[in-house]
Amino acid sequence: MEAIVYISHGSRSKVWNEQFVSFITETMEENIAPIQTYGFFELATPSIGEAIESCIRKGATTVTVVPVLLLSGNHALIDIPTEIAESQARFPTIPIMYANVLGSDRLFIPAIMDKLQEKGYQETQNELVLLVAHGSGHEETAQEFSQLTKVVREELGLPVEWGYLSREPHYLKKLEMTLLHEYQKVYIVPHFLSKGGFTDKIERQLHESFPIEMGNQIILCNPTGYHELLHTMIQERARTPKKPTIKQ
Repeated sequence: MEAIVYISHGSRSKVWNEQFVSFITETMEENIAPIQTYGFFELATPSIGEAIESCIRKGATTVTVVPVLLLSGNHALIDIPTEIAESQARFPTIPIMYANVLGSDRLFIPAIMDKLQEKGYQETQNELVLLVAHGSGHEETAQEFSQLTKVVREELGLPVEWGYLSREPHYLKKLEMTLLHEYQKVYIVPHFLSKGGFTDKIERQLHESFPIEMGNQIILCNPTGYHELLHTMIQERARTPKKPTIKQ
């Protein structure tokens, strides 16, 4: 009997965790497996191991772990596969598979467009869209984010760039070096599932670095968020799992 475990990062914020639970509960209504549950990597319960064990206790003969993460990084490439390996060692007769992160899916386009249009994006060549993610030193993360940017750029036929909040290429450096000199408006879209510390940091940095341009030339959008099309993306990942590997 197949089981699916949907994994979120987890947060100290009760509201943040409740948003994930509410959203993933809707995802599970599709009933793509006889057993479905969720877990958190850290800061909330159930843990990944606890969620996997609960499925096996309910009779699961195979388990697929689905990381509900926008991009790869340490958690997707190392931490979660390590947790899976520990559970696999405890239950050696039960195959535990692993799905891909959401990555550069074209289904993100409506979510990103919604956030842009909320802030008055007119779809002109004088406007730039700048996608911002937290950042990772892994090549996979940059490839996924670069590809997502390309997908959105091709869909719009308009300027779209990307930058990181915590690593190079840093989004503030991109703004300082070229973007503000080339475009009448820059729309910044935080590529996160919900508002929180990272989006607060972006807003604070922008106000500190560009107090005059903020709200005029620089427009901060709401994060990508839990758009309804994410249900479809998550279910597609769950249907095409692979054996987990831990990046060395």
